[in-house]
Amino acid sequence: MGQEYDGAHMSVQTPKAVLSPDAIVGEALAMVRTSGLGALSMRTLGARMGVTAPAFYAYFRSRDELLRACAQVGYDELTARFAAVPAGRTIEMLRQSSLAYVQMSIDEPQLFELMFLYSPDSLGVGSGIEHSGATAVFDAMVDQLSRAIAEGDLALGEPLDYAMALWAAVHGVATVANMTPGLDAKGLVERVFDGLISGWSPRPDRSEL
Repeated sequence: MGQEYDGAHMSVQTPKAVLSPDAIVGEALAMVRTSGLGALSMRTLGARMGVTAPAFYAYFRSRDELLRACAQVGYDELTARFAAVPAGRTIEMLRQSSLAYVQMSIDEPQLFELMFLYSPDSLGVGSGIEHSGATAVFDAMVDQLSRAIAEGDLALGEPLDYAMALWAAVHGVATVANMTPGLDAKGLVERVFDGLISGWSPRPDRSEL
């Protein structure tokens, strides 16, 4: 640890970190996880890493660019959780992915909040807060819903519409779960999922009744 002497006074300096994009993102995520998104600024991060805020601009042009890199870590983790879902019929994989989504929100509430500062560009809103990581996660869900339609487990419809409704419902469960410690989040996800899928199931042709 470096020491700086000033006459009779001695101050202890924070050792300077070796800067790299990964090191900066890792330290920023540590701050977000422990103190929340509002605690993260270039100045506070610099104090934590023993550098001045301008040092970060060689790696990230703005706080938003840094936050986007941090959010990508979250999207990668969510994608890994989805990839760990056992292979099976698509509708069951969607159920398990919905459970994984809510569980990640419980395990990583601060990171989850950061991730959803951004939106998928698949929505076509053009709000300026789109993120490629969010797009990849959302588009994977649209693809799964397309397969579920092809497999006959969902009525013919627009996969994007199904995806929007499923995301809204499951994200709502995630929000409630984080507001309500002790909630049976798994049971709530399954009831919500089953309710949606029941409403979206193919109806028999009345001519065949």
